[in-house]
Amino acid sequence: MALDKKSASEQASEQAPVQAPVPSFLVDLSKRSSLEKGQTEKELSAVELDEPSFKLTINLPNSQLKTYVFANPSELVQEVRQFIIESPDTCSYTCFYLNWKGRRLNDYKELQEEGITQDSELDLVEDVYTEREARIHLIHLRELLAGPFKQDTSYVGIDPGLSFLTAVTTLHGNTHINGKDTKKSIDESAPLGNSSRTPFTGYEFGSPSLAKFIPENFQRTPVKCVESLFLSGWNPVPFERRSRGDLLYLSVTTLEGDTQHITAATNGFFVNRSTMSDFDPSPQVDPEKFHAHSLITLIQRVSPAFMKNFKALQEFVGRFHIFETIPVNNCIPAYPWVVKPSKHLHELSRADEIYLNYGTDAIDSFRDWNDEFQTQREYPRIELKDRVLRERLLNKIQADFTEGAVKGAIAVVNGNAVPFNPRDPEEEHMYVYNNIFFSKAFDTRGNFVNLGGNDAAHVATGKDLEGIRKMNSIDIEGLYTLGCVIIDYKGTRIVAQTIVPGIFRRQDDSIIYGFFDNGRDEPRLCSDPQFHDILGKAAKALHIAEHSVSDAKGKTVRLYTSLETKGLMGDDGRRYLFDLYRLNPIDIEFQERECVEKEGSQIPPYPHKLTLLRPELIEFFWEHKCRVWAKEKTLNKQKQQQEGSLETSTITKEVKNDEFDLALNPDSFTEYKKPAGEEHEAQQAVDEENVRSASKFLRETMIPTLIVEFATFSSSPIDGASLTKAMHRRGINMRYLGMIASLADDSHDKNMEHIKHLGIHEMIIRATKRILRDLIRNLPLTVVPQCIAHFLNCLLGTSFNPNPQPYPSNYNNSDESVHYSYLELTPSSLVQQIRQTVLLRFRYCLPEQFIDHDIRKLALLREICFRNGIQIFAQGYHFTKKKSHGKNKKRQTTFLPQDILNILPIVKQANTKCVFAEETFEAGKLMIAQGQRETGGELLLQSLSLYEQSYGFLHPETAKCYSALAMFFYHNEELEFALEFQRKAVVALERTCGVDSYEAVHSYLHLGLFEHAAGHTELGLSYMRHAMQYWEIIYGSFHPDGATADNNVGVMLQNLRDFEGSIKFFERAKETQENVFGKDHVLTGESYHILGKALALAEDFKAALNAEKSAYKIFLSTLGADHLKTKETEYLLREWTSSAVQTAKMALQNSLENQGKMPLKSSSFQLKAPPTANKKKLPRK
Repeated sequence: MALDKKSASEQASEQAPVQAPVPSFLVDLSKRSSLEKGQTEKELSAVELDEPSFKLTINLPNSQLKTYVFANPSELVQEVRQFIIESPDTCSYTCFYLNWKGRRLNDYKELQEEGITQDSELDLVEDVYTEREARIHLIHLRELLAGPFKQDTSYVGIDPGLSFLTAVTTLHGNTHINGKDTKKSIDESAPLGNSSRTPFTGYEFGSPSLAKFIPENFQRTPVKCVESLFLSGWNPVPFERRSRGDLLYLSVTTLEGDTQHITAATNGFFVNRSTMSDFDPSPQVDPEKFHAHSLITLIQRVSPAFMKNFKALQEFVGRFHIFETIPVNNCIPAYPWVVKPSKHLHELSRADEIYLNYGTDAIDSFRDWNDEFQTQREYPRIELKDRVLRERLLNKIQADFTEGAVKGAIAVVNGNAVPFNPRDPEEEHMYVYNNIFFSKAFDTRGNFVNLGGNDAAHVATGKDLEGIRKMNSIDIEGLYTLGCVIIDYKGTRIVAQTIVPGIFRRQDDSIIYGFFDNGRDEPRLCSDPQFHDILGKAAKALHIAEHSVSDAKGKTVRLYTSLETKGLMGDDGRRYLFDLYRLNPIDIEFQERECVEKEGSQIPPYPHKLTLLRPELIEFFWEHKCRVWAKEKTLNKQKQQQEGSLETSTITKEVKNDEFDLALNPDSFTEYKKPAGEEHEAQQAVDEENVRSASKFLRETMIPTLIVEFATFSSSPIDGASLTKAMHRRGINMRYLGMIASLADDSHDKNMEHIKHLGIHEMIIRATKRILRDLIRNLPLTVVPQCIAHFLNCLLGTSFNPNPQPYPSNYNNSDESVHYSYLELTPSSLVQQIRQTVLLRFRYCLPEQFIDHDIRKLALLREICFRNGIQIFAQGYHFTKKKSHGKNKKRQTTFLPQDILNILPIVKQANTKCVFAEETFEAGKLMIAQGQRETGGELLLQSLSLYEQSYGFLHPETAKCYSALAMFFYHNEELEFALEFQRKAVVALERTCGVDSYEAVHSYLHLGLFEHAAGHTELGLSYMRHAMQYWEIIYGSFHPDGATADNNVGVMLQNLRDFEGSIKFFERAKETQENVFGKDHVLTGESYHILGKALALAEDFKAALNAEKSAYKIFLSTLGADHLKTKETEYLLREWTSSAVQTAKMALQNSLENQGKMPLKSSSFQLKAPPTANKKKLPRK
C-alpha cells in the first residue's frame, strides 16, 4: 500500500554526464546553462504506474467526517487499513474493520476481489478489542508520542537510521513546505558585487571538525504530551474481571499532574476508580467524558494539555519528510560512527515493551525460522504477482532473522547465552538462542589445518555466505539453503544459521551428497541421484563441472560440487545444501606465487590457502571464452563457405544454436582423490587447464581493465567502500589491493594518484581491523573503550602526543594471570604490526613512517570506526599539538575512553535479490542510453513499483531506482518530479547506507543541482555545503570529482552575486585539475578560463588576465590557434586588457579626487561575450 501517490516513488543515483574525460558524478554547471524557469508544475500523482489508482472515500464513525485514501485495485484491504492507522487525521483508530454495503471486508483480499471501485464508499466500523489488539493500540500510541525518531530497545547502537534532510533544509533559514522552498532568492537584478550571506559564508576548506558532523538545528526531541504512560501494577487482570471484559490496566500521569487509572476493555478504554493503593475497577460516573473507544480520544478528554500538545506533536512530525518518520523494516538501518546521544529519560513504560510486543508468555517471539524461510521459497513463482509477493516475504523474513541473529550473537559474545556443549573448549562452544544455531568461526575440528587454520576458517564463513547468496540468486526449485548471517562483534566472528530438522541427531544417513567425516565414524562418500540431478541445473548456471571422485576404498561417484560441500535430507523431506565455501575454484596462479615460501624472499607466505576466485570473475571469464569460441566458430563457417561446402544462411544459425560448453571443477588443484585411468587423468588435465586459464584471466585481463577504468575515470571511487565495490564488480579479490596500488604507482600517471592513496588507505584499514580484532577479542566489554582509545592514540594521535600511555582498566579481575595485550602497545610497535600485516596479506611494502606521509587521518578514523563498529562522540579531535591546546589539562591525548560510546556488530547476510525488478531497471537504463527515453522512463517506473513492493520504500535498491528516475526527469526538464524523487533517494540512502556514505553524498550534490535548476539556488547551496562537508571527511582535497563539485558551487554562488566566494571554489577546482591532470592539460586550461571569468566579474582584472593567459597558453599548445576556445580566450584577453587599463585610470582619478585635484567620474563594468558567442555556442568538453 503506497503511503500516498507521492511516496509510492523515490530516488537513486545515476551518473550525470560531464565534460570528457572526467566522468564526474555531477552535472558541471560551469559548462551548462540552467534549465529554463517557470515551467509547468505537475503533481507527482500524475506519474502513472501499470495500474490506474483511484481515491477511496472512508466514512468515519460517530461523525460526518470523511477521509480519503489513494489505492489501486491489486492492493489488499489490510494495506488500506494500515494507511488509515498511519495517517495523522485518523491515527486514533487501530481496532476496526472496513464495511462496504453492510458487508465486512476481508483484510487479506485485494480490493478488486471485494468489488471495490472508484465510486465505492467504505465505512470504518470500530471493532471489539482483544488483549492483543489492546497491546497493539498501546504500542501505536507510544510510537506516536515518541515523535519522528523512535528509540527502540531492539536497537544495537545509537541513532539508527538517521536522516538530516529536514535539518539541512531549514538550517540556513529556508522553509520547506510540501517539497517547495518558500524563501525568496536574492534579487538577480541587484548590482554586481552586492553579495549577502549565503550558505557558504564562513565555509572553511580542509578537514572539518567532527563537532559539526550533526547539523546544529537537528531536532529529535518531540513535544511532550504526558508525564508518563505505563502498565499499571494492578496487572494482570484478575480472573473475575476478565469475564467482565477487562483486558489491561494502565496508569497515565497527565501534564496537569493528575494520575488516571485506565482500563482497557473489550469495548474500549475508560477511567476507573483505582488508586496506587486501592483497586476499584468500576468506571467513573460520566461515560461521555471518561470512556472512549480510542485511548487517544480518552486522554484528550481528561487532559486539555494533552489535546493541545498532541496537535503540536503532529505538526512537528509533519515538518519532516515522510520517509524520515517511517521505520526501516526490510534491511539493517545505518548507524552513524559519530553520534551525540539524546538525553536518557526516566520512563517506566520502557520495561513493558517485551510484554506489549510478545504477550504474557512471549509466544509470539518463538519462530521456526527454517520452516518460514523454506515455506516462502516454495511460494508460487509463475505469475509476476506471485513472484513479487514471494520476494517481499523472503526479504521480510530475512530482515527479521537478521535482527534476531544479531541480538543472539551479542548475547553469545557477552556471555548471556548458555552453550549446549559447555564441557568443550570455549572456541568450540555452540549455542541455540531464539531458535537460531550459533557457532564461532574457528577451526575447531581441524578441517582447515592444512589450509591455514583459524585464518582459513574465518575466510570460509564469508565464502560460505557468498555461496548461499549465489545459490539463492539462481533459485533452483527443490534445492534449499540455510538462512545464514555472519556477525563480527568485539573481535569474534559468529555464524548464525537456521536449524534444519534432524540436524542434531547422528547424521549417518541424512548426508546423501558429498564427503562426510564426523571424526567418529568411518568417512563416507555419497551422491544421491535425485540430488545430483537437481544440482545439475544449478551447475549449468554456476559453470561448475561434473567430475569423478573416489574414496579410500576405491568407490567412485560423480559430483558437481566440491568434496567439502554436503547435501542433507532433512526430516521435513527437503534437500539442503550447506558448506558452500568451495563453490568456486582456486586462484591457482596466486596460490603458486604467494602461498609457498620462496627462498631468499623477504615476503612471508600468504597466511592461508583458501584463495578462491570470485563468482563475478567466473561470469566474466565464461563470457570472454564464449566470445572467443563464437568468433572462431564464425571464422570456421566462413572458411567453409568460401570453400563452397556451406550455405551463407546456415552460418549465423549454427553458431547461434551450438551450445558453448565451459565449466570449472571446484576440486581442481586440491587433494581430492581422483579415479585411476587415462580417461580420468586426461579430464583432470583439462579441468586444471581451465581453472588456470581463469586465474590468469584475473591477473592478465581483469586487473588491467580495472586500472584502465580508474585511469580514464570510468570508475572513480572516493572511499574504501566504493573501491571495494569497484573491485568486486570486476571479480577482483581484495588480496590484490597491493598489486593495484603498485600498478598505480608504477604508472607515474597523475590520474592514478587518488587510486594509489585509496589503495594504501584500504590496506591500512584492513590491517588495523585485524590487529584491533585480536586486541579486544578476550577483553571484558568494560575494558574495550580503554583499548580502542589507546589504539587510536598510537595510530592517529602521535602528532598531538608522541608517547601516549595506555589507560588502566577499572575492571576488577580476580584472575591475576590475565594480562591485557593492549597495555604493551606503542606507536612504533603498532606501525610495525601494520606494515607486517600489509606485507603479509597484500604483498605491499609500506614506508616506515607511512602515517606521516599522505595519510588523511580523519578519513582513516572514519573507515576504522566503520569497519570495527565503533561509535565515537561528536566533538573536535585534535590530531596536532597547538599552543591553544596546552590549557586543556584534562585531554592529554587525542582520544579518551569516554569518547568511545558503543561497539556495534558488523553484519553480513545473504540478501535476496528481486531479479525481475533488476532486469526491468537495467532495461530502462539501456533504452534511455539508446535514445528511447519515453520507453526507458516507463520501464524505470515499472521497476520502481516492483522494487517498492519487494523491498519497501527504505532500501538501497529502491533508492537506486529513485535516483535514476530523478535524473531522468531532470534531463526531461520536469523538475518537480526530479526533486520529489531525489529527496526520497537522499532519505532512503541516509537511513540505509549512512548519513555520510558516498551514495548519500552524491545524492545531496544532485539534489543541490536540481534545486538550483528549479530556481531555489540558496536551498541548493545548503545541500551542497552539507554534502561537501562530508566529502572533506571522506576523502579531502584533490579527488578528480571534487573539481566538478567546486565548479558547480562557484556557478551557484555567482547566481547569488557572491563573486568573492565563487572565486575560492574556482581556484580550488583549478588546483585539483592541475594536481590530477597536470598543468598542460586542456581541462586545467578550462579551469583557468573559468577562474578568469570569475575574477573579471569581481573586477580583479589583473588576476583575471593572469588566469586567462595561462588558459590561452594551454589552449594554444593543445587545441591550436584556430580552435574556438583559443579564439575566445584571445578575445577576452584583449577586452580585459582594455578594462584593466580603464581600471588603472579610474584608480588614478580616485587618488587625485582624494587630493582634491579633479572630479571623480563614475564607471561600470560589464563582461562582454566574444563575437562568436552570438553566432555559435562554444563546444563543450
